[in-house]
Formats: sequence, C-alpha cells, structure tokens
Amino acid sequence: MNLFEALKMTCKDASYLHEKKKEGNLSFTEMIGLKLHLLYCGLCRMFFKQLDELEKHTQRFAQSEKTIASLDATSKEKMKKAFEQQLKK
Repeated sequence: MNLFEALKMTCKDASYLHEKKKEGNLSFTEMIGLKLHLLYCGLCRMFFKQLDELEKHTQRFAQSEKTIASLDATSKEKMKKAFEQQLKK
C-alpha cells in the first residue's frame, strides 16, 4: 500500500484493516493508511469504537458465564448459505 492508496481507502478497506489489526498482522503502511482514513472518516471512528466496545462486553460476558457459545445445526447452515451468497456478489 502506498500513500495514494491510503488516501483513497474506502470504509470497507478500513474495516478489513481494523480486523487485521486485531490479529496483529497489520504492516506499517497499512497502519498509516488506516490512521489516515480514521482522521477524516468520523463514521468509521464511531463504528470501530462501538465494535470494540461490543467485543469487550461479549468477551467479559462469555468469561463470566464460563460457557461456550454455539449454534444449532440449522442456524449454522443458514449462516453458511448467507456467507456463500455474499461471496458470489
């Protein structure tokens, strides 16, 4: 990613990089690009803040309940079909 690509980053690209950052796989140029995008995109800043907060609460709840969340087979199949339809677009 170069500076020009960082400046024309879409919110979809920023979302991808935000998730990649959580995994610790973000390169230096990707990190700079994400930071530049967040400087001018208030919607992404707000969305990422809410997403991080939701994740934090979900993890805290899961730890306090000491349960493993799981889906039944029907729900898994529905989710799988929805993902496949989205990938075809």
